[in-house]
Amino acid sequence: MSPASTPFTRFQTTLTAVLERLKPSPAERKFLSEPQQILEAKLPLTRDDGSKTEFPAYRVQFNNARGPYKGGIRYHPAADLEEVKALAALMALKTAVVNIPFGGGKGGIQMDPRKLSARELQEVSRAYVRAFQQHLGSDIDVPAPDVNTTADVMAWMRDEYEKQTHTFSPSVITGKPLSYGGSLGRDTATARGGFFILQELIDREALDPQDLKVAIQGFGNAGGTMAHLLHNAGFTVVAISDSQGGIYSADGIDPVRVEKYKRKTGAVAGEYCEGSVCDVQKMNMDGVKHVSNGELLELPCDILIPAALDNVITAENADRIQARTILELANGPTTPEADVILEKKGVRVIPDILANAGGVTVSYFEWVQGRSGEQWTAERVDLELRRIMLDGYKMVRRTAYREKMSYRHAAFAVALRRIIAAMKARGWVNV
Repeated sequence: MSPASTPFTRFQTTLTAVLERLKPSPAERKFLSEPQQILEAKLPLTRDDGSKTEFPAYRVQFNNARGPYKGGIRYHPAADLEEVKALAALMALKTAVVNIPFGGGKGGIQMDPRKLSARELQEVSRAYVRAFQQHLGSDIDVPAPDVNTTADVMAWMRDEYEKQTHTFSPSVITGKPLSYGGSLGRDTATARGGFFILQELIDREALDPQDLKVAIQGFGNAGGTMAHLLHNAGFTVVAISDSQGGIYSADGIDPVRVEKYKRKTGAVAGEYCEGSVCDVQKMNMDGVKHVSNGELLELPCDILIPAALDNVITAENADRIQARTILELANGPTTPEADVILEKKGVRVIPDILANAGGVTVSYFEWVQGRSGEQWTAERVDLELRRIMLDGYKMVRRTAYREKMSYRHAAFAVALRRIIAAMKARGWVNV
């Protein structure tokens, strides 16, 4: 991987490869390769101690050919413009591959939210809306939560937007609390969407979940929920990790037990380890080993689920990965160079823009509910989520088979064709 590689250049590498197959016009290629609009601001904050500071903030609106821009807002020290551009581009493809009527956008504030008080966090969140308010709206750009942003943050943002515009706007932001216009099922949507795809995949191949071993990197909302879903469905979850490392047992791990100790100690390995010091005797008795996040990726398993960071499967480790299927719940966990190696090995990669699209799909349901004044039942949310995710998966699978592409290239191709069709219909490019 080149030292100059960034999330956006990695996106462009895959995009270029797929566009070579699709052969769009120069005008179409330009629309698909760069954001339509990049918004930047400095958000001022008076700290609790009276000192003043400011944080860089971004909103990248990549493409709205198919509907309003849609995408989360992340609070993270690494949330720079290159990362936000890449995520906005992937959102444009993600909404298209599951065929929901949105474009793609993304936002970020470059800061560490853990270093802010609750009052400071609320003030920065409201400042973000004030900075970009004229570019947001139910029919313009609909933000949502992302890394380090919560339902409470979305509630503050909706409230600030309504104050600034003197409107009632329940669908301007998604991922809100249920009491303030949120949707049932939003908290588990990313994992459930990926789970539906995994179920369909193994059903088509007549595999028995009890014969399949799964390793999950990440035990946050997506990874933790997925661990529970798989365990309850009979899969053997052999490894789980968080930012401090993880545990591995060839005989399987109970996610309920792991969650209990993570709540108690703050770490997935908290039952056995305190920091880097582990009770080896207890681990040996339970048939458990302590593993790093890097080691987890290379463990013997049938299915590997990266559900944490981007850029973790690279040219350096791809050849040592033993899983036959990778389901990407994280955004951008696999580099283009790793994709080439994995494809040669016959590893099937269900890409992020399909596998983790359950979150934006239920955000779409929330947007629909906000516009109509309805409140869907959990059963309706689940039924519609399953339908949309499986329609997307089947379209990608057919494209991969018929055009002899990887699943990632097929997902890009499905999404890009839909975006190009919308651009032509709108007269943005020559028909």
